[in-house]
Amino acid sequence: MTIQSLLKRVNMSHKLFNIGLLLCSLGNGANLNAQTDEVLASLSNDMKHFNKVATATKQNESYQPYIISVFQGKELEKLGVSNLKEALQLVPGVDMATDNVNTQTPIFRGSNSLASGQSKLFIDGTLVNNVFFDAYSEYLSFPIEMIKRIEVVRGPGSKTDGVNAYAGSINVVTYAEDSDGAANDKVVFKAGSYDYKMGGFIKTYKTEDFKLFVDFFYQEDDKKLHSGIDGYSQGSMSILPSFDNRDLAKTGDAPLWLKDYSLGINMKYKDFSIKGRILDHTEGNAYGINLALPEDGGRVKRPSYYLEVGYNKKINDYTVDIKGGVKYDTFDSKDKLGHDGVNFINMVQFDSVHTISPVTFADGIYGEHLAQQRTLYQSSYLKYDGINNHIITTGYRFVKEETIDMVSKLSNWATGDAALVDYTEIYPFFDKNAKRDTLIFSLQDEFQFSDDLSLIYGFNYEQTSNKDAGFEPRVSMVYQSDAENIYKAMYSRSHRNPSWQEMYTMNNHSRVGNINLEPEKVDAFELAYIKKFSSDTYLQTNLFYLLNKDQIYHSATDPEYKNVVDTDIYGFELEYKGNISSVDKLYLNYAYVTGTSKIKDIGESESLPNVAHHLVKGYYIYNLNNALSLSGVAKYVGSKDRASGDTRKKVKAYTTLDTALSYKDPKYNYTLMFSVKNIFDADVKYPSPPNTYVEDYAQERRNFLLSVTKEF
Repeated sequence: MTIQSLLKRVNMSHKLFNIGLLLCSLGNGANLNAQTDEVLASLSNDMKHFNKVATATKQNESYQPYIISVFQGKELEKLGVSNLKEALQLVPGVDMATDNVNTQTPIFRGSNSLASGQSKLFIDGTLVNNVFFDAYSEYLSFPIEMIKRIEVVRGPGSKTDGVNAYAGSINVVTYAEDSDGAANDKVVFKAGSYDYKMGGFIKTYKTEDFKLFVDFFYQEDDKKLHSGIDGYSQGSMSILPSFDNRDLAKTGDAPLWLKDYSLGINMKYKDFSIKGRILDHTEGNAYGINLALPEDGGRVKRPSYYLEVGYNKKINDYTVDIKGGVKYDTFDSKDKLGHDGVNFINMVQFDSVHTISPVTFADGIYGEHLAQQRTLYQSSYLKYDGINNHIITTGYRFVKEETIDMVSKLSNWATGDAALVDYTEIYPFFDKNAKRDTLIFSLQDEFQFSDDLSLIYGFNYEQTSNKDAGFEPRVSMVYQSDAENIYKAMYSRSHRNPSWQEMYTMNNHSRVGNINLEPEKVDAFELAYIKKFSSDTYLQTNLFYLLNKDQIYHSATDPEYKNVVDTDIYGFELEYKGNISSVDKLYLNYAYVTGTSKIKDIGESESLPNVAHHLVKGYYIYNLNNALSLSGVAKYVGSKDRASGDTRKKVKAYTTLDTALSYKDPKYNYTLMFSVKNIFDADVKYPSPPNTYVEDYAQERRNFLLSVTKEF
């Protein structure tokens, strides 16, 4: 018997029972009205309850036609998880990477670990990847207290939203998007290591037809992490083979401080919605925009603003979903690009006019660079469920991206003076005329073949400017043999369009854009088996095989981005979640990934570079009583092979252990949480490209966090 049929029988039993009580009440004239009202109310509540259970069962991650993990915000708070980045590090098969300007990104199943854009991030269904990097590093510090639920899909995922998720997608669901009618108001304060401070609140106003939701937070820290010797030590900024930059190299701590605030607004009136967010994100210049360890005074600003208007209505057998919005992204850097005494000829590689007469900069070279992009989008989708056992969804998404401002200011080339001069017109760092239009058409059919078997099939067709991505099919089968055993089989094709950094960067010694880049392509094959022990306890096994073609790559010896890498990736994931007893919860997962990578010009295959073959993660929560809980989080990340030609030793494996103590006062509804991260002070590093930072990119050592949350 399937869960769906069981729910139907239970629901019918309850309806018959309550109807019987109603009929019996007719025989008691004195209490007729009171008993009738009571029974009708009970019947209504039962109907609402079982409808809610049935809906939840259908939407449970175990029954979805893709590989998905769901994490609840309240549970993550008990673990001492501070932000979105820390939450994503618990997902099976997901590792983290970064670059010299601290563009951090999750790596799904070993896919192109030194590139951005492999995954997509949605906030309440709105895509927030920036245009410049096609990344969302500025959102990874999003506080967990603002999040109700995180849904992570590994693999290309759903096709009907009009967005290609090459390796995975993340949907952050706030309390505004998923409000169950309970009080959502809260105030939170946090403080911790690296002089971290955070404050925020959530406020909701509701009537029968109208809801207004507002969230706000401000946070900052003064983080500095060990850098080792900077990119100068590798001669990375020299065009003269005989020139040695090591005397200019700098060793110290990379300024990775953070300062940002965010204001989110979500309004709903009947079938209409308006949602928007301002995120003003500023951080230190990390390891330097040109691989030169920066001064403390430099900064990178990555503000992000969006506003979206939506209409969703059910009309008989049709559901109409219309959205339109605008989004602004900015990359704004201010940095010391070259150390004191640097010779200008050794800074410029691709401009012949200004390298004839070398100039020495006694006070170093300074620069300010700004690129602001605007994205306009509109989508219309129609869902039809008037055909028995079918739900058909079709529609389109149109996206218009364009650069609206670009500024390039550098120290005076002619004199060696540190005073900034505007070189926007003659020496831009980015193509100010960059623009791109994208049109995506989608068609999907959800076919309930039987009570036990569902089949979902469809395709996307995408055309971007003058490039045609063609038809990208997707088919998924979910078979439920009984209430305890679920089987999935999936195939999908997807792609990743090149980021604007990859296409439009210019006049840069280490990166050269290429407007002729083709999209990266992937064919994904996945199998899954889920054993359900109860509604919230399960064991899941996933197998995957990924064929990646035309992946984008550049190097220190060939800085132009090119479609030159093919990778074959395969592996499996094990995931367990459940209650050992009535007072605790255990979550464990293990992921193994392997494969080969081949650079087309070389023709030799090698093991996946910068990829951990083994990932082990888990957490345990023990509720000491109704108010007090103790938790532990453990992560193991295996060693990583270097890329071809990189003679450094492997990136070392590491293990981290965190613990948290949480107390929730039942009377005054406030929560205190204290956590210790990386208890044993493990040396955690993300890999750097060859000929840059020899000691890779160091991450946080042992640190502490204290939070106070008051709910209303």
